[in-house]
This record gives sequence, C-alpha cells and structure tokens, in this order.
Amino acid sequence: MKIKAYAVMEKGGKLTPFCYEKALGKNDALVRITHCSIARGDIQFMNDDWGDTKFPVVPGHEIVGIVEDIGANVTGLQPGDRVGIGYQQTACFKCEFCRAGNEQFCPDQQVIGVHCHGGLAEHIITDSRFVFKLPASLDAARSAPLMSSGVTVYTAIRKANLPDNAVTGVLGAGGLGLLAARFLQKMGHQVSAFSHSPGKKQLIEQSGAAYLDSSNESNLSSLQQKFDFILSTLNVDFNINTYLKLLKPQGKFGVVASPLQQQPISIGLLYDYAQRTIYGNYVGSRKDMVDTLDFSARNNMECMVEVLPFSEMDTAIATLRNQHTPVRLVLEHR
Repeated sequence: MKIKAYAVMEKGGKLTPFCYEKALGKNDALVRITHCSIARGDIQFMNDDWGDTKFPVVPGHEIVGIVEDIGANVTGLQPGDRVGIGYQQTACFKCEFCRAGNEQFCPDQQVIGVHCHGGLAEHIITDSRFVFKLPASLDAARSAPLMSSGVTVYTAIRKANLPDNAVTGVLGAGGLGLLAARFLQKMGHQVSAFSHSPGKKQLIEQSGAAYLDSSNESNLSSLQQKFDFILSTLNVDFNINTYLKLLKPQGKFGVVASPLQQQPISIGLLYDYAQRTIYGNYVGSRKDMVDTLDFSARNNMECMVEVLPFSEMDTAIATLRNQHTPVRLVLEHR
C-alpha cells in the first residue's frame, strides 16, 4: 500500500510531502490516522539529537485513528475500532524480556524515528499487538499524548510503589511534567511541580499540583528530606544533587527524560544516612499501556492540548522549536 505522509529528509530539515510503500502483514493493522500529537521528542528526532534517526523520517509517535483493515492472524481488533498507537511498533515476542511481559526492552524492537515511520500521515500500518483500543469515555485528541508521554510517566510512577498520600514532586512543567502531576494527583498523592517559569503557575495548579519556583535553588533548602518521590521530566541541564537532598532517607528519584550532556552527581547523597534510589523508565510494556488507558478512563484523566488541523503542522513544529506552548499540540485530520 502507498502511504501518503510528511517527512523530514535530512537533519534539521523541514516537512515535505512524502510517500512510502508498506504491505499489510498477517499480524498487522491498517489504521486511518485521525489525530497525531507533536512533542518535543519529535523535534529531537528531526534534529537527530540522539544520533540514531533514520532519514527520511515521518515524525509523530502519539497517534489515534480508526482501524480500516487487519491481517489474517489479528484477533481483538476489527475495522471501525478507535485505537491508539505509541512509539514502539514491534517486538520479537521470543526473547527473555518479551516472555516476561517487558516488550519495551526487546533488543529487536522497532520504534518510530529509528526504524519506521510515524503519524504525520494519512495511514499507518503496524503490528496489531501494539495497537490499543481506546476506552469509549476518552476523547481522541486529549488521549493522543497518553500513547507515549502518558504511559512513560504512569509506568515510572507505578514503579515507585508509593505509600498512600505520598509527598511527591515533578521537575519540569512541559508535556511530560503536567501529565505526571495529573496522574499523581489522581492517584491521591500530594504533588508539587518545580519550574523556573512563573507563567506556568496556573497550568500547574490546573493539573492539581502546587507551584514551586526553582529558579533560585537556595529557596528550596527548607524542603530538604520532605519528599517521598521526585520525577524528573527535564531535558535541560539541572543540578540533580539539589533535588536528591529534598528526598526523605528512603526516597526515590525517577527519570524519564535526560539532558543531552552528562550531569554530575554526588553519590554520597544516596547512602550517607540514607538509602535513596535513582531509577529510569523507558515507555512501558503493552500491559502498562492498557493499564494507563484504563486508569485514565476511570479517573477522567485527559491531557491539556491545543488542537490544530493537519494543514498547520508547520506552525506546530515552529511553535515547538521556539518552545512557545505550555500544552501538547495535537494535529487533527478534518
């Protein structure tokens, strides 16, 4: 099948009309795309910030659409189903990680931007086992960011195994950070969001979190050993030691994004009169994705988005490049 899309042909390039061929395999689903969010990660793929982008690349790794056709072996999906698709497109289903239900660690996985094309297109064909039915109560545009950002922060939070009414913090108030704050609030925890931007105070509070100004780290000294859990969503340089000091002796520090440069850390903050933990989280398994969508539906958990027609994708890209939006931009086929 010939798929009409928009691709970046070279590092730092602009979107241009692009077609590619892909056949419907026996385990695949053909999905007509209705919505695709544009995230900071898409800009980083377009810029080849991580050095593994395969050009030409069709960006867009948070996708919502309607199933139009399925392969011979597909079960659980039918034409007409409303579905979501995220960053990971395939796995081997044979390795130790796949057998344990951790397909996101499969060494043979394929992901958008590195191995295959994404959602700035009319259609996408992908392994049906990574195509997820959307609960009826979820709005299509507002649920698109759940397909990657949502499952990433949800899984990171669940991994912390927090006590009831935990004292939690989120570093950063972009797409990942605001989603994390909402999940934590919906889970019944106390939430604060650290941000350098006073202009984001209202959005942070709308997410159910208290705003903490982190522009002057000396202002945070009164919060030392107050937090059970802090989740970093920052992709800019920051002083991790400042925030490790805010954790209780057995507090946990989760990471779901990273600055491009290495960040120094004082190892003693982990063990000196403490038993603190630092861990990372990479997207989530298929089960994690189902759990994320189910939790979101049960708790009226929707993302703050601005919806634009697909014809304004260049405007959306430019806005993100200039970091001029505090909410997720979602493109809609109209």
